[in-house]
Amino acid sequence: MQEFSLSFGRIWVLVAIFIVVGMILSVYFYYRRTNPPVTTVFRTLLGILRATAISLLVFCVAEPVLSFVIARDVKPHVAVLLDGSSSMTSVEDFDLKEPVLRAMLHGSLPGESSAKFVRDDYAFSDSLLPLGDTIRFDGQRTALGDALNAIGERYKAGNLQGVVVISDGIFNSGVDPVASALKLSVPVYTVDVGPQRSSMDIRVVNVVHDDIAYEGRPTKIEVEVESRGFDGITAPIKIRSGEKTLAVVDAVLGGSGARRIVPIEFTPAETGFHTYSVSLAVQPEEDLKENNSQMFAVRVLKSKQRILLAAGYLSWELTFLKRALEKSGDFECELSVIDRQAKVRSLQLPRTVDKLSQFDLLIFIDYQPSSLAASADALSEYVGELGRPVMFMLGVESVKSVSSPKVAELLPFDTSRKPVVRSTSGYHLQLTEQGKYHPIMQIGEEASELKDVWSALPPFESYVEFEGEKAGAAVLAVTDDAGSGAKVPLIAISHHGKGKVLASACAPFWKLGFVSAGRGGSNREYESFIDNCVRWLAASDEVDRVRVAPDRHIFKSGEHVTFSASILDESYRAMDDGSVVLTVFRDSSTATDSLSSTMVRSGSGRFRTDLNILGHGEYSFRGDVYRGDKIIDAKSGKFAVEAFSLEEETIFQLGEVLREISDRTGGSHLRLSEIDSLAGLMRVENTVKRDRHEYALSHHWLILAAVLLLLSAEWWIRKRLQLL
Repeated sequence: MQEFSLSFGRIWVLVAIFIVVGMILSVYFYYRRTNPPVTTVFRTLLGILRATAISLLVFCVAEPVLSFVIARDVKPHVAVLLDGSSSMTSVEDFDLKEPVLRAMLHGSLPGESSAKFVRDDYAFSDSLLPLGDTIRFDGQRTALGDALNAIGERYKAGNLQGVVVISDGIFNSGVDPVASALKLSVPVYTVDVGPQRSSMDIRVVNVVHDDIAYEGRPTKIEVEVESRGFDGITAPIKIRSGEKTLAVVDAVLGGSGARRIVPIEFTPAETGFHTYSVSLAVQPEEDLKENNSQMFAVRVLKSKQRILLAAGYLSWELTFLKRALEKSGDFECELSVIDRQAKVRSLQLPRTVDKLSQFDLLIFIDYQPSSLAASADALSEYVGELGRPVMFMLGVESVKSVSSPKVAELLPFDTSRKPVVRSTSGYHLQLTEQGKYHPIMQIGEEASELKDVWSALPPFESYVEFEGEKAGAAVLAVTDDAGSGAKVPLIAISHHGKGKVLASACAPFWKLGFVSAGRGGSNREYESFIDNCVRWLAASDEVDRVRVAPDRHIFKSGEHVTFSASILDESYRAMDDGSVVLTVFRDSSTATDSLSSTMVRSGSGRFRTDLNILGHGEYSFRGDVYRGDKIIDAKSGKFAVEAFSLEEETIFQLGEVLREISDRTGGSHLRLSEIDSLAGLMRVENTVKRDRHEYALSHHWLILAAVLLLLSAEWWIRKRLQLL
């Protein structure tokens, strides 16, 4: 069926009518008398030719648009989605159901008529693909919601009137399938192939653990186990590192899907990042053995951090500091004290970097700068090259001599002018904007109360005044200068090479704990501040300008393995002209193949990459960081893909998602045995599609040709009649 219409620009219609009428009148008067005179027939013919040509020109000025609509019947489309995940093979009587599915999808649905609708077949697991000649059930996850979203994108302009989902009802990845089904705005008919067969199975459901453990210290994990068909039996649970068994605990199992949590304690033997496995002994009659183990990853730190406390003299500051550090049990302190007569009261301050490197942190308490001259080179290398941290607690002794250039370089304060000690009647620290959020200054339970907590502490009595802070240093706390009112930096942090530096120019700190305890309170705030300082300094990851790491340390089989990276320049700003090439190797004596990927920029100085799905096993990676064509840094590490997949984890999922989808979208929920009634339940019909076409006639070549032809004919007749 076709419909035609002609329309004009609104403004030009009246103008065109007046022009046509005027031109026709002018043509009439023009040919009313001719020289030489001609017959009425010729005058009329010439007038018609000119008037018609002028009318066509005016017609074009009126912006004519020819429109026509062609209506046609369009068959509805029905998308059929077959679940291709591996959990389908675990449904009850799958051996009998599989031939039915294959015959149905390679042929036609019972009662299906090709004249009624067009059927489009797809398979899905982690993604949606057109169904080929081969039907496979080997997907490692079920992303039903993602598949329905993909259908919505494919049929945005299509006549989709129904969706059929053939599945076991398990979904374990992607977006909410119910929400995705509702967005289609068409009935979704679900065919439930389940239920899952009653299996004899025990499995590790979850492992709860701390991300950090300490070398030589017991750490506890909680293993959640589930049992079906093995009620009352005792099964050993083992923790392994490679082939080495670290702990074994016997667990009494329940039945019928009962779960219980089993606590296990083991002791990490070495520092570093380690991957461990938790496994349940496989039972003789067990149907599914791959879900009997899970992997988890833990970063193992040194049991105790060795700290060297170097002081200019024996003082309450040193005593309270040492007491606070040793109270936690995580730190082992050694003293290097030089009294005011230059006598060494304990360990002499090491003068070589090899001896300094035996300590994880150096803290200098109110030292004379000249006493560090012999250790200046080693100290600079200790911080800048080895990346070890140092803390300075400055006081009256700190201004009595001139610092060596290498020691002065370490301080976050500007030492271009000799510092001076200012004594006051008492003052409280004022936190800067950065100090309000920095972990060092967080001594209260609530961030909103932080200012009040610092204000409630006993006042400080003196401070060391410097010219200011160095470029790149971050000031966490200040006070007002008594004379000028300017802000004087008192607590500041910076980076020197690879290491961190923290310096405080306010004193005394020890009274924060002493006076508070004497008033009947506690010295919790003092101990919290010292603990914050030491732990921030010891956290080496924060100073690393380059980070390349997997998004998870343990991936499940079937999960996409993804990596992220960040790059900072020497000033700790995002590096926008860098790139990262990632190489992954399987940890196997027989596997030499590697996988390389250039990571994709995801933001300023940030990169991501998706390695897709890797086979189970342990892997090593190396991330080469380039600036131009030069490698400026490289990072390496390990991750693992466990054999246990998402499909196996959710194989006993008791969900009614298929029924909910069909109920909420207006479809129907069927068992596979009821598939014969599916075609009859579908409410589909042809739709009339109206295709509208428009053509602007004002620039059409036929009108121009007609005008030229009419004017040429008029000219030829006038010439033959010899009209002037």
